[in-house]
Amino acid sequence: MPFRRRWWVAAALGVAALAATTAPQVSAGGTDDARVIGGVSLVNDATGRPVLGLSPVTDGTVVDRTRLAGRDLDLRADLAPGAHPDGVTFTLTGAAGGSVSQSDPRAPYQLRLPETPDTYTLTVRAQAAGAPVTVRFTVTGNQPTKTPVDVLFVGNSLLGTMNAAGEDTPRLVRHLAEAAGRTIDVTEVIHSGYTLRQTWNDGLLATPLGGGRRYDFIVLQEYSTLLATDPAAATDTLLNTYAPTFGRALKPGGRVVLVKNWALVDPKPFPSRAAATAAIDAHAAALSAALSTPNLLAPIGDAFETVIAAKGTSYLIAPDGKHPNDAAIYLDAAILYGILCRESPAGLADLYLSPPAAAYLRSVAAAAIGY
Repeated sequence: MPFRRRWWVAAALGVAALAATTAPQVSAGGTDDARVIGGVSLVNDATGRPVLGLSPVTDGTVVDRTRLAGRDLDLRADLAPGAHPDGVTFTLTGAAGGSVSQSDPRAPYQLRLPETPDTYTLTVRAQAAGAPVTVRFTVTGNQPTKTPVDVLFVGNSLLGTMNAAGEDTPRLVRHLAEAAGRTIDVTEVIHSGYTLRQTWNDGLLATPLGGGRRYDFIVLQEYSTLLATDPAAATDTLLNTYAPTFGRALKPGGRVVLVKNWALVDPKPFPSRAAATAAIDAHAAALSAALSTPNLLAPIGDAFETVIAAKGTSYLIAPDGKHPNDAAIYLDAAILYGILCRESPAGLADLYLSPPAAAYLRSVAAAAIGY
């Protein structure tokens, strides 16, 4: 069993937590003011959704075609907020030779991912505006070595709630990985009822984010209602407190995962759950776009809404109206597994759920992350 580092702080159970979203980020030439192309996503052509974990495509990304067999995949240029270019030009060059150029006059701006295994350089330029974005990635037809994935989870009781087997979400992610023959080394900083700012102010991250250990992913889960009700506070915490640590705490090619929470059963101060969800969606998108570190959204709130539309809030949300029940913890873990291991969660183990219930939740999770 891999060594597991955990910083657990007990606290009175209160309204628990969450935060926000995604928008692919890669570095561009020039200044942020000149940026029109915000990044590049790998998109499942059948659904139009980014394949999360592989998206955003950054330098060093490896796309294993064997794990994506039978899917048509596109490289999509994602625009910076407020950008409206006259068109986008892609230039793709393989290390083994050969080059292709394509210009699209209108969105969606997409280039088919090559089938041929090689290392590629992709340059994306908005026509007549902005600096180009260049990213280098590899397409392989052989499964890469299944190396351990180092992950830091920071959050509160929305991640820390235990299921019937005594596992919180990070532990369950690790358990699912072990059952699938994968290794996820988990570090947790969980404090019930805390915002990310409170966790930081209490000094709980001095060691985990101090640079002595580096991670493939840092998963951040904000207080449940903060992003929807006080997006300025959530943004300040992420950009001015956490973001300065990412350079020392992430491995090369590492990414931040921003957990997108679900609307609570009681949506106050919003008039409805739909209104609360809309606020989460809007502010999450803005938060992700504002973070220059490569980041993506864990679309947990989106998956919740899919299930709730079919089965009601009680299928996922505990009687307190806030926290995840056993089914929700499994759904959350399946989504995070797919992102962290960069593969579909559809074939994961049922564990403590009935086979039909587990299969249904895995199908929702797989669709939410682009499979």
